[in-house]
Order: sequence, then C-alpha cells, then structure tokens
Amino acid sequence: MIKRIFIYTSRTCIRRKLDARRLADYFAANGHEIIFDPRKADYIILVTCADTNSRTEISMKYVKRFMKYKNAELIVGGCLPAIDPDVLSKVFKGKTIVTKYIEKIDEYFPENKIKFNEIPDAHEPWKDIDESRLYWAVYKLLKNSAFAKKVYTRILEYLRNSGFWKSAVLTWYGTYEEKPYIIRGSWGCTGKCAYCVINKAIGHMRSKPLNVIVDEFKEGLKKNYKYFIFDADDLGAYGIDIGKSLPELLDTITSIPGDYKMDVHYIHPGWVVKYTNELADILKREKIKRLGSSIQSGNPRILELMNRYHNTDKMKEAYHKLKEAYPSLILETESICGFPTETRDEFIDTLNFIKDVRFDWGVIFPFSSKKGAEADKIEPKVPQNEIMERMKYAKKFLKKNGYDVKYELYFKSISENILVYSNIK
Repeated sequence: MIKRIFIYTSRTCIRRKLDARRLADYFAANGHEIIFDPRKADYIILVTCADTNSRTEISMKYVKRFMKYKNAELIVGGCLPAIDPDVLSKVFKGKTIVTKYIEKIDEYFPENKIKFNEIPDAHEPWKDIDESRLYWAVYKLLKNSAFAKKVYTRILEYLRNSGFWKSAVLTWYGTYEEKPYIIRGSWGCTGKCAYCVINKAIGHMRSKPLNVIVDEFKEGLKKNYKYFIFDADDLGAYGIDIGKSLPELLDTITSIPGDYKMDVHYIHPGWVVKYTNELADILKREKIKRLGSSIQSGNPRILELMNRYHNTDKMKEAYHKLKEAYPSLILETESICGFPTETRDEFIDTLNFIKDVRFDWGVIFPFSSKKGAEADKIEPKVPQNEIMERMKYAKKFLKKNGYDVKYELYFKSISENILVYSNIK
C-alpha cells in the first residue's frame, strides 16, 4: 500500500539533511509518495539535532508541533533520541531512529522491498518545505509570478556583484555562487571532545570506500557540477578504519582532470598538523578553494581540558604552511568563548590565534553546557554575562584587525548570539 511521507529537519547540520534526502530517496524507491504538507501525511519523519541545549529545545518544539497531526504517525529520527532520550520521552512515546542506526527504518516498513542500505548516499541536502505554513503558500504564489521572478533575479544579481554577497552573514548561511555537489567521506568521529555529545548519536568511525567516493565524484562531474563539498563528522580521520588516509583521498580526487573547485569540511587541527606537508602539496594544484579546521581555542590549557590537540605553535605553523602553498585558499575555523575555567586572558589567546593565522572566515560560539558532556562537570563555569562581555570584546578586537564582524542569531526563537567574522574579499 502506498504511504504518504512527510520529511522535515529541525535545523540540523548538513549531514543530517543528507540523511533526510536519502530517506526520501528510500521511500520514493519503494513506491511511496513524498509530500510537503503534514496535514495530508500518513507518516511524518522528523530528523532532529541535539548537540547543544538550544538545538534540543528547537527539536522538541518540532516534535510537539508534529504530534498535533493525529492523522499521521510521527517517527523521530536524528540525534535527539540518542543524546537527550529523557527529554524526548517525557513528551513522545512513539518510534525513533537514532542516526547511527538509521537503517533500522526498514523495521518500521517491512513491506519495503528495497532496503535502506541499498539506497546510494545523497549529494544534495534535504530542503524543508511545509505547505501547511502561510509563508509557503505565499512563496508558491510568488514563484508562479513572472514579475516576482524578475525582481528576485535583479536583487540576486545586485548582491552577487556587491561586496555584501561575500559578507560574513551570507558566508555563514552557505550561499555559494554555484550549486554544490556534496560528498560525505565518512560517518562517525574518533575524537572525545569534552564539550561534545554527538558520538552518542553518530557512533564510531566508518569510512566510505575510496572507489565509491571516486565514482560519486565522477558522477557529479558528469552532471556538470563545478563545485564540490567534501564533508564528514571527522573528515581528517578518513580511512583509518579501512587502510586509507585523508591525503590519499584528496590526492586521488584532485588528480582527476576537470574544471572544478572543492570545499573540505572539517579537518581537526591534529590531522592538519599530521598531514601538513601532504596537504600543502595537494593545495598547490589549486583545486581546493576552502578548507575548514575548527580550533575551538587558541590556549593550550583550555584545548587540553577540551581533550583536543593542544600544541598551538604547531597548529599555527601548519596553517601558515597551507596558506603559503596556496595563498588564495579560504581558511575557515570555529571557536568557543567561555569554556569552563577559561580566563579572559585565555580567551584573548584565541583571538590572537585567529589574528596570527589570518583565518578568512570564522564563527565564535558562546559556550553552552550540555548534559552528558564531560565539560558539564568541569567547574567553575564562566558566568553568562562574562561570556557576552567577551563576545563584545571579540567583535571590537576582530574589527580592529580588519575583519567584517556581525552578531548573528544562531536560532532566532532562542536568540543565542554568535559572532561571524570574515575578511573574504
């Protein structure tokens, strides 16, 4: 019997959006109908995130909202069921699918002849469309208007030709000049960062075979894609479980001829240090346009407390070598303000690290203690008002050093402020 399936994500990362797309492909391959109105659905699949308290709160709002549709059975997937099962269970008693066991969707739909693991990985993130919302009705109306299309095209052309197009805000929201083809290199993570709980949801490292990645890349080229994003939970660790390595992956891909550029997200600093020379040689081919590597802190003591690679001198040396190898490389990073016990001077070490490396783009997140993470037990915590004072100082510091800096709302409904900075010209 054909089922009507509505799929939605609760503002998750790009990898969970790829999971949602693959779920849509799975249901479509089995003859079910993918719809965009939860009021008409037989099943609602909600793919959630819960790596911060803010994201758990957002996910729970969507759970409560979709539970109101009594005509449909809600299945909650993603990271929330693994990271905050107690929070979820207080409200929701139905079926769940944890990210690392996503193939168990087959158990809920035993009539499906094509199994989830037979569905190829997705290369385009799922787009959330909810036609029960008024703004989608307005969007559909404007979409069919020749006048609205003309105005939209002119505005987009203006933004592309202005410096605003490459401002921190637009860079943060992932607006690319060309539609990217996303290739996921692996699942899972080898790290045990003190502030992180996503291992509960994503599991151990599982690398995609190199020949499969090559085939996916060539398929993207055949479809005339010019821009590729290589992404994973822990891309630097690629291959350690199958006798391969990140340099081998990037060397193989960038040796394939063609007119294309690549983004590489995110390589933990320890892997950047380990593979500095190999990465520098590969960058000289000028195929990798952006490289992301989250430092999280520029202070050795705080990094060690975070259970992260903490030789900041070697980190700086590695980043400088990468930029020397390919000066046009866009080097991106992320960092945390106010990790437990961090002093103001130790946070300033992070700002000086950013300045010394001259990262092209970055985000500073205020620390949020997550239940179940090791950092939740570390005392004393930095008071929230002190964290916000440091964020204000960071804005002034980065502006003084030539960055375009903006406050952004991580989630508008919660108003969690982050700093986004950029010197991309």
